[in-house]
Amino acid sequence: MGKQSKQRSSSQPQTANPDRTEWVRRHITARLVEDAHPGSGVGSDGINALVARDRKGRPVIWASHLEGLLREAARSLYDEEEVKRLFGEQGRARQRMVLTSLYAEQAKPSRVWRSTARASFDNRAPQDDTLRAIEFVPADTVFMGQVELPAKDLPTLARLLKEVDAIGHGRASGAGRVEWGELTDAETTASILTAKSRVLLLLRNLDPLCIATTATPGNIIPTLSFVPGRTLLGALAGWLIAEGRKDAAKLLVDGQVAVSDALPIQSGDFESARSPSKLEVLPAPLALQSAKPGGATGAVPWWAQQTAPVHRVNAAQLRDKARQEDAAKKDAQPKLKRPEPDLFVQRYDGGTWTTYRPETRVRLRNGRPDPKQEDPSLFAVEQIAEGTLFLAELRGGSSDLEDIQSALRPVLESNRWLRIGRAGVPVVVERVSPGDPLPAPKRGNAPPPPANKGPAYVTLTSDLLFRDKQLRWQTVLTAEDFVDLPGWPRTDILVSPEFQEATTVHGWNGTARLWRLPAAGIRRGSVFKVAGAGVQELINAAAAGLWLGERTHEGFGRFRIDQTLPGVTKETDQESGKTILFKSATLDDDPDDALAAQTKEWCQHHQELAKKTETESSPRPSMSQWQDLVTDLDAEKPDAIKSRMDPKTAGAAGWNDPDANAVLKKLDALKTQAELKAHARMFVRWLRVKAKNHKGVA
Repeated sequence: MGKQSKQRSSSQPQTANPDRTEWVRRHITARLVEDAHPGSGVGSDGINALVARDRKGRPVIWASHLEGLLREAARSLYDEEEVKRLFGEQGRARQRMVLTSLYAEQAKPSRVWRSTARASFDNRAPQDDTLRAIEFVPADTVFMGQVELPAKDLPTLARLLKEVDAIGHGRASGAGRVEWGELTDAETTASILTAKSRVLLLLRNLDPLCIATTATPGNIIPTLSFVPGRTLLGALAGWLIAEGRKDAAKLLVDGQVAVSDALPIQSGDFESARSPSKLEVLPAPLALQSAKPGGATGAVPWWAQQTAPVHRVNAAQLRDKARQEDAAKKDAQPKLKRPEPDLFVQRYDGGTWTTYRPETRVRLRNGRPDPKQEDPSLFAVEQIAEGTLFLAELRGGSSDLEDIQSALRPVLESNRWLRIGRAGVPVVVERVSPGDPLPAPKRGNAPPPPANKGPAYVTLTSDLLFRDKQLRWQTVLTAEDFVDLPGWPRTDILVSPEFQEATTVHGWNGTARLWRLPAAGIRRGSVFKVAGAGVQELINAAAAGLWLGERTHEGFGRFRIDQTLPGVTKETDQESGKTILFKSATLDDDPDDALAAQTKEWCQHHQELAKKTETESSPRPSMSQWQDLVTDLDAEKPDAIKSRMDPKTAGAAGWNDPDANAVLKKLDALKTQAELKAHARMFVRWLRVKAKNHKGVA
């Protein structure tokens, strides 16, 4: 018979009716028998190759690597048609086995193996410039992931896993040997609630997600910081078509049910995730601007500069104020910068607005999609970190929305995954919440502003597509253009464009496997000032989901109206009662800035005491001793702090210094190992900067 590869197993026939396919989800468990190197493609701190890690710093075996190993195993067992059926074909059908990455349940201290090349076959002397240091994940580390596939393909997957005996770099030399556990059940069921006109979906990406933002990428494939409505609609429609529910998919494609953009939620905001109906998320308005950082003198690195709080103001309001003042006061206005493209604002249950940016990373890839291809395809891709929560909305008529919820029931109950973005990353519906429209003030939309309180602001919460009478895409809206804008009330509304930008919209039809024609429009976050008696009708339109422009069922043309621009930093002077701009108690949106500010205070106090006691004979820890502490903490030695707080040797007597001991106590009081490492590393960096400044070193 030759290879059993050329015979398809009778338990795996082609499915004529995909809507009758029974899908299952299973846990995949892998335990390392030998040290393994799942590479990241980068090196640092004297190590040539670091292991790949997730957003929590734990080792990870990416799904693309595991899928590649399983594909190679399938090529040795089955014919090429069966391999394409299981793992898909480039530019054609997707794979039937949907794998997540394997994540380490508990991170153990990594190991560094060093090796050199011999000078010759019979000479063990090392060759010059061949020393390499490679980081390895230690043996006995356990990784866990999930797989979703047709039930009939479970025996095939179990067989393929037995063929994969090693993972990562150096498999041919014995590294990365792995032992696979049993495929255990991983299905979960969540109850869903039926809504009449509006459904809120809380989504979570199980793996890093890339929504390519351009059709012609360069060295790095960039990603959007959110999931566009057209992408989410395509994922829902594609799932329905694959399940044979073309009638329900038609409701989405024809626009009977509209799908909004899925906007990321602030990391760690679990309280908001429990009640999505009380959560408001939108891209940062372009008028929400902050002061530009001042110049710096000397050779101090950027991370050692004085960190100022981020003060976000309504630039449109400041500009109006400057126009009313004389030219001399105009020059005194602060220089402002626009918000970052991936900045979002969020509030829960009508509380305070907070600004944040979702975590993104750049991952190096080494692809070889064609087995006949000799050279690998090297590229880099930007991705939204795994585990990010997104908030999306479905709107439609009562009967249409009920039909969609019924057809999508396995997805809404978290029993099936959606596949979104490059490589079809699995995305799970974490929670479903009815979001029937509430009264306008409850939703954050302002009532019509009285004349003495100034105008209101319209903020585009998604891109707006609009063509003029000659069918040309409009990238700028003037006050006269609103008369012809689809969805704009034909009433007395005075419009003043404040801040707007153009954007280009690309798309890919995953069902037809064809590119969509690009479009141009007005970017999300654009701000327009409105006033007049007709503002109330505009508010009612927003509350009813009557959006602006074209292709609104794909998430375009969303907007909101506010009396005060969301995200503005406000602080009131206690004596005068007036609002103070450029004053806030919050630090930058980047959490590293808060860490740097805290450790800088430790360092300043440390240096002040050092100056007072520099004439005394009591020893103090040297810079190398501080660095040794950081090294021990990175290696997660359990007594790294305790042994220095109570030194037993003469060489460690410097740790008896009261100020050094106080820093150790502050480090020891931190809750997590990650915080401990980060604070210790940043504190030592501050010490080095202070030492260089003290010696006058550039």
